[in-house]
Amino acid sequence: MVGSMKFLKTNSKIVGVCLLLLFFVRQRAICQTGLEELYDVDYYTVVFWNIENFFDTRPHPQHNDKEFTPSGANRWTWKRFARKREGISKTLMSIDPWSVNLPAIIGLAEVENRFVLNQLLYETPLFMGDYRIVHKDSPDSRGIDVALLYRKSMFRALEMRFMPVKVSETGLSGNTDSNLSAALSGREFSRDILYVKGVLHQLDTLHLFVNHWPSKYGGEKISNPKREAAAMVLSGVCDSILDQNIKANILVMGDFNDTPESRVFELLQGLRELPLIGGEAGQPNGTIKYMGGWEKIDHFFTSSNLLDNNEPISVSPKDGYIYCNVHLLEKDRKYTGQKPKRTYIGPRYNGGLSDHLPIVVRIMRNW
Repeated sequence: MVGSMKFLKTNSKIVGVCLLLLFFVRQRAICQTGLEELYDVDYYTVVFWNIENFFDTRPHPQHNDKEFTPSGANRWTWKRFARKREGISKTLMSIDPWSVNLPAIIGLAEVENRFVLNQLLYETPLFMGDYRIVHKDSPDSRGIDVALLYRKSMFRALEMRFMPVKVSETGLSGNTDSNLSAALSGREFSRDILYVKGVLHQLDTLHLFVNHWPSKYGGEKISNPKREAAAMVLSGVCDSILDQNIKANILVMGDFNDTPESRVFELLQGLRELPLIGGEAGQPNGTIKYMGGWEKIDHFFTSSNLLDNNEPISVSPKDGYIYCNVHLLEKDRKYTGQKPKRTYIGPRYNGGLSDHLPIVVRIMRNW
């Protein structure tokens, strides 16, 4: 049995290397001709992933990040950073290995700054995708932000906004820049909601939102109004877009820190949640594991028009899924089965990538 497992692991590595080489050869041919249309593009892969504490190794004077430094509690060294960077790249490239195309759009949560994003895109094989970055430091006290990465050849950004979310216990409205200085000192704001409007492969306009809503820290009673505040900010902008154009294509993604049945999502009246396929053939039926049970707290939402396959681009309710690979999991020794392999378990370095699994959806090209 042990010999068989070693054989399978060895062959898995060989297949992975061969696929990577095949991708490089085909991608180089595309770059040399400058015509990506040489290969049929039937769909565009969109990924969202909370990559859990993707920090650099330097302390920030205004952020609570000293534990993620070489002398901090986590002993966060450059070697450990580089290992996580390479693992994230490997995962994103493995999501659709048979396609010549890397993901067209990638939403990320828990990234510290532009530096770590530059490292991910320009110091790993992801550089072949020729990605662009949309990111801004948000007023989160730990300095963790959301970001959007997109392939220049497949998506043309026209507009971008970073929408503050006020989560103070007394005031739960939040979308004005005038309160930003107070937020930085009083820590009344959560991560910004990132909005990007652009054109997907010269086919149609797409409105993208990347979210990382407040966690349930402190309990449901205290934390739920904070997620309601985020929902109101998101809903307000989406409703405004739909008021101007009922056929607008909206795709919302993120870590919402709440499960599908939560009443907070009732505030997103103009959007429809995409089911995420999981739990088949022993695969996880959630994006995180909490107290021994899998939960879906990472989601995609769309507008109605994006579900219409008579339009230039569309998604299907069956096209959303949870991505899982063996290197993202480890044995759950406290409960049963497996769980996401985290970078740290408490202060102990664990060598994994995240406590979340990525979620994926394909946008189909109909014209």
